[in-house]
Amino acid sequence: MPDVPRSAKPSSTYDTVRTARLCWTEARPAVQIAFLLRFVTGAVFAARDDIDLLRLLAGASAWSCASLFAYLFNGVMDVEEDRRNGSDRPIARGDLSLRRASAIVLAAAVFALGLSAAVPGLVGWVFVFLALGWAYSAPPLAAKRASLPCALVVFGLGWTSYAGGAATAGNGLDAPALVFAGAMALWMALVGAVVKDFSDAEGDAQAGRRTLAATRGPLVARRLAVAGAAVVGLGAPAAAWTWTPAVLPGTVPLALGAGWVIVRCLRTGHTEHHTRYARRGAYRAFMVTQYVANVVMLVTLLAAR
Repeated sequence: MPDVPRSAKPSSTYDTVRTARLCWTEARPAVQIAFLLRFVTGAVFAARDDIDLLRLLAGASAWSCASLFAYLFNGVMDVEEDRRNGSDRPIARGDLSLRRASAIVLAAAVFALGLSAAVPGLVGWVFVFLALGWAYSAPPLAAKRASLPCALVVFGLGWTSYAGGAATAGNGLDAPALVFAGAMALWMALVGAVVKDFSDAEGDAQAGRRTLAATRGPLVARRLAVAGAAVVGLGAPAAAWTWTPAVLPGTVPLALGAGWVIVRCLRTGHTEHHTRYARRGAYRAFMVTQYVANVVMLVTLLAAR
């Protein structure tokens, strides 16, 4: 059979689809879905009547573009650290160019602001989220480089996601929503912002970051994560029980997840010299917990309507 000639370059359609897929992978799909879940939960909390699905779709699309901006931009700015830490994300391994990723970052920000302008009350929250995403990764603040500013910005990213969802529904966060959103934002700031560094401490230190894991060592970072998990795991159900029992179902997973994170933190001390996957055990526990908590809260709210 004669050889079939092949094009020297892939088609533009293939190239576009491949770039979109790589950008989505770089932005961490699990994180993107988590932000969308927070947004939708905030919207359902604030909906007094039937939810306007078209408005919710427009708001959710805007928020998805904003979160894509924040995490793809982080990938662009983190390329040195990611390569030092052996990350297999597309930019670090050379499959996605910085030029193309940067173009999508800009497009995502423009789309986020444009779509949010069609939803009354949302554009301000999108702007704040974009500013926080920028402040997390870019100088002069580059909050990612030290634990305290990182925790503060991460808290803001979580809080604004619930507030943006509530704004899309046409209302603010009421007392039950404030308790739940506060608990989940604290879960991100006190637990997620700490355990995410467990697998990357060596490369972060080489790149000049001043995170707790990089400067004080993994033992101190694990202790802080254990303390943060205990505070949120015990405090969130207690606050719900005291002030807003309606959100108690959503805080129970935090209590269970806190125990899981603590166990993983303690076990990490015995697996520090093993694989990067093993060192990310506490982070996986954090992620699964926030998924379950939001889904349980969302189902509880919908069932009560």
